[in-house]
Amino acid sequence: MRNDHACSDPTAPDFLPGAHFHFLTPLYELLAWPMLGGVWRAMADDVCRTAQPGATVADFGCGPATVLRQVAAERPDLELVGVDIDAQMLAISRRRLPGARLLQGSVAAVPIEDASIDVVVSSLVFHHLPRDVKQGAFREARRVLKPEGLFFLCDFSMPTTRSGAWLVGLFGRFESGVASQATGELQELAEAESISITPRWTCWGCITQHEIRVQPLRTGVPSSFISGQGLV
Repeated sequence: MRNDHACSDPTAPDFLPGAHFHFLTPLYELLAWPMLGGVWRAMADDVCRTAQPGATVADFGCGPATVLRQVAAERPDLELVGVDIDAQMLAISRRRLPGARLLQGSVAAVPIEDASIDVVVSSLVFHHLPRDVKQGAFREARRVLKPEGLFFLCDFSMPTTRSGAWLVGLFGRFESGVASQATGELQELAEAESISITPRWTCWGCITQHEIRVQPLRTGVPSSFISGQGLV
């Protein structure tokens, strides 16, 4: 099982990178593409359709800038910011997307100015993190987003199909965050921060794109998961 502390502290002796081994970091995107390629494409499409002209988009845990590169290809008018804890991943990002502002930091303490971002995205990062770091990331999203800003959070969540339940059971054996998010952890964290969280779509029956509004709710946070539109 991946060490949760090591996922949020690159100086820890047991720090594990995105592909679990440093020598696989350059191959992370290639290895993950068969399962996650469609997820990343759909995330980029959401950003491209939603962001206003000239908007600033920040990716929390950007990895090799997979989503940001796709956004840049369709929306060259956008200002792109990526944050990742792993210096090796950032080096890959800088080679692949030299026009973006790429910063090293934890998702719970991003080096970004207050109220400076229009759209925050995060893809398949949260399940690697301990609960307190996830909570910190929600708070950081609130801090850096402009009024009426939007946070797209895509990760393992409550399964919507039998196959999705099987997948979270499988991955949950190796990643404790998958199991906790499958029982509603993201919704609990959002509710604790008075943040609205609504599913937009679900892929593979268990990986859900959430639309998060960081302004205080007027009518309360829904306590139950609302099934989104399936992609596959």
